[in-house]
Amino acid sequence: MTPAALRALLAGRFPAVGSRLVAPETRGLATGLPAIDAAGGLPLGAITELTCPAPSGGASLLLGGLLEASRAGGGRAALVDAHDAFDPDSFPAAALRHLVWIRCPTPDQALAAADLLARDANFQLVVLDLRRMPEPTLRRVPATHWHRLRLAAETSGTTLLVQTPVPAVPSARLRLVLAPSLPLAALDEERLQLVAALAPVRTRHQLAAAV
Repeated sequence: MTPAALRALLAGRFPAVGSRLVAPETRGLATGLPAIDAAGGLPLGAITELTCPAPSGGASLLLGGLLEASRAGGGRAALVDAHDAFDPDSFPAAALRHLVWIRCPTPDQALAAADLLARDANFQLVVLDLRRMPEPTLRRVPATHWHRLRLAAETSGTTLLVQTPVPAVPSARLRLVLAPSLPLAALDEERLQLVAALAPVRTRHQLAAAV
């Protein structure tokens, strides 16, 4: 889907509400992960980078918690899927009713779609999934593009979550790393137990080390 087609689709589904002023917040968007929520959740009007070294590192559990939190708060969410990796059957149908799922065949289209969605004040949460993007391709994304996304999130008040295989987003306010993989035995555990076991690590971004 091209950015122009996406813009037309959004205009038809969600009436324009104008620019939204971002009031100071003491807490962010809840995630369902105790280790994150105890520190205030994901920041509003900012980028959070979630580095997932492996596909099974708990990113889907985090997404499920975010979808539940945004739906409970009456907000809308968008997922930009750069690799057609999202499995809607893994989530309850009720958790997806407020979600706009954008599948993009190229990284450039995914980045353009995320930029457009982050500027739309109708969305409380925008997730950009780049976990399967090759590292050299991810490294070639200009820093100016990430800063453009940061400004878009700040203006609209959107929580923007960028999922990457390696640290690569210099403008992220919060950076988290999930453990590599969940063991096979985890398949027999209840979701709430798995969520409680996830412990994302806050880490200093390697790109910011020289600042």
